[in-house]
Amino acid sequence: MNLLHRYLGAVIVALFLVIMVVGVLLRLTGRRDTPTPLWAVQHWTENLLVVQTVTGVVLLFMGRRVVGEPLVWLHYFYGSLFPLIAIVAGRIAALRREVREYVGLAWGAFFALALTLRALQTACGNTFDDLARCLGG
Repeated sequence: MNLLHRYLGAVIVALFLVIMVVGVLLRLTGRRDTPTPLWAVQHWTENLLVVQTVTGVVLLFMGRRVVGEPLVWLHYFYGSLFPLIAIVAGRIAALRREVREYVGLAWGAFFALALTLRALQTACGNTFDDLARCLGG
């Protein structure tokens, strides 16, 4: 289950990056409408984040703890609560706009990306080598 939690975290980070980059590209090209596939990626990312949070809670109840930095308790906030807030805020911002809804999605993904990357960092370590070793099993 711990490997699932690790890899799911990496997939979520990648999906946030996709949403953010696509949003920036759409804005640069001047597109007014939000493509349906972007909404689909947004929905799947939200669902996977909920699954990731539940998986993390199950691991916590099983006695698995993040080890490492002194402020490791932040992993629980960076990995679940804050990204959920960022996604919800991005969705609300998107739905309140009449055009270019993707801008709200991209901003929400930007903040959620930063927070989930920080969650990975608190769990895996500060360097890319630490991250690669962590995700390598």
